[in-house]
Amino acid sequence: MKSRILKPLSLLLLLVVLFTMAFGCGDKTDVTPDPGIPAPTENEGNQSSTKGPQTAKKLTIGIYNKATNVTTYGVGNSWNDWLLWLVFDKLREPSPYVLEGENWLAEYVKPISDNGQTWEIKIKEGITWHDGSPLTAEDVAFTFHYYREGPVNRWTHHCSQVPRLPEEGIKVIDDLTLQVTSAKPMPNFDRVTAADLAIIQKKQWENVEEPLKFMDLPIGTGPYKLVDYKADEYYKFVANENYFQGKPLVDELDLIMIKDPSVMFTALKSGEIDGAARHLSPELLSEWAQDPNIKVMESPSLWGVWAELNLAREPFISKQFRPALSYAINRDEFVDTIMLGEAKTGDGAWPHPDSFWTKEGLAQPYDPEKSMQLLGEMGYIDIDGDGYRENPAGEQIDWVIKVASNQPLYVRAGEIIVKQMAEVGLRFHVETIDPGAYSLLYSKPEFDMKIGDITPHGIADQDMLIILYRGDYGREMRHDPEKEEVVSRWYDAQSVEERLEISYELQELMNKYPHRMILWYPKGLWAYRWEVYDNYQVSPGYGIFHKWSFLPNEVREDTVVETE
Repeated sequence: MKSRILKPLSLLLLLVVLFTMAFGCGDKTDVTPDPGIPAPTENEGNQSSTKGPQTAKKLTIGIYNKATNVTTYGVGNSWNDWLLWLVFDKLREPSPYVLEGENWLAEYVKPISDNGQTWEIKIKEGITWHDGSPLTAEDVAFTFHYYREGPVNRWTHHCSQVPRLPEEGIKVIDDLTLQVTSAKPMPNFDRVTAADLAIIQKKQWENVEEPLKFMDLPIGTGPYKLVDYKADEYYKFVANENYFQGKPLVDELDLIMIKDPSVMFTALKSGEIDGAARHLSPELLSEWAQDPNIKVMESPSLWGVWAELNLAREPFISKQFRPALSYAINRDEFVDTIMLGEAKTGDGAWPHPDSFWTKEGLAQPYDPEKSMQLLGEMGYIDIDGDGYRENPAGEQIDWVIKVASNQPLYVRAGEIIVKQMAEVGLRFHVETIDPGAYSLLYSKPEFDMKIGDITPHGIADQDMLIILYRGDYGREMRHDPEKEEVVSRWYDAQSVEERLEISYELQELMNKYPHRMILWYPKGLWAYRWEVYDNYQVSPGYGIFHKWSFLPNEVREDTVVETE
């Protein structure tokens, strides 16, 4: 990865970005673009340029997203999958969010058929699992089989859907070599699948029939061993001294669950924790600009904050209706009033404009006059003169925007949408719900609109664009033949170049008739106590809290953006 210099945020910048975020590329047809992910900005620090320790005996880091166990079935989402990568490795690292990573467990991953359907994988010799047994091609083949056949998790789609690996298509050649052949071409196999799929040990998992209930300590090949945990409370890791990429720079990692952001950042300020693995809360920035013990680093986040419409309800399924709502949303207002200018406006549309998989020039523009014109043409008219339109059947409208109660910025965003929709004559109201109930809205879509965040996995990964479409297809009240035809051609495309061009067509359709409306793209701001450990590195999409921040400097190439 091309490296740039990153320094801690300046006092001036920190004052400017008061109340910033609270959570949490040209024509690319030759597929050789610059990744397009903006490197971290260069700033002077709010402290001196003195470097703190480059190694540490122990770090205590606050986390906020629930995990039951550190496995692909216990870490259930992309909000905290960096916990997983402490224990497990991938064939290639670090992620699908960089154009070119590096071979990791694999000595090579290469196509051996012209149509991109068959690939050969050679595992590096001498890599061992945490129990001392060798990593073999059988383990990798088993991983593919297990994810293909087993219960669904966040990673299984790489074997069960995109791509689909038939049982007979997974073939072990020798102890370190295997071949995989898919039902359809998979030209992105090395860039996406191999860079996102955790390899699991056959011996530990071959008799596990209910992986969602697996609570044993996981055995991986990664730089850390999980030695103790209490689900939703804490996770204790110790360094794997025999790690094939070198002994980690930090001997022990204690990850403590702190769900409330104010409690987490208070703990960081007081020194109870050494780092906060969530985006810095905005109300703390001006205060922390004066704190000599804290450093803040900025990273390309590749996250988005979005408003999603429910395709299982009328009128949101209507391709003609959805643009009318999108035109009514002024994305600049969220950036100006909620983020005070320290975010990128969401009119850059879907997927993330900084992803190298995204077509340049996509947009979801603000045009309230166009919105009102479309609504009138569809029969949404204010019949009783109260300032709000009735639907074509003459019925009053009052649609609900659901937001998790622990996300105050998103609640504020919902209130802004209510105001903006009222300006074109549509009535909405915000309903806050328990975070647990909110998480169920994906599988039980009981909402009209919902506001939340979307991780890099959903917004900066070409294959995931297709997975999201398949999920939409399953929930839609009626199917969209236009999009289905594009997706069908995407599956049949045999080259990276052809597949990327077709994905551009799907991106255009998703923004022409949007049901996912990006409100803003946040920056990644991360805070830590620099006098305890000061060797964090940025990896696009992951921020600074990830295993690559704890590995020897000489093995980080192509996994991080180098910092000073």
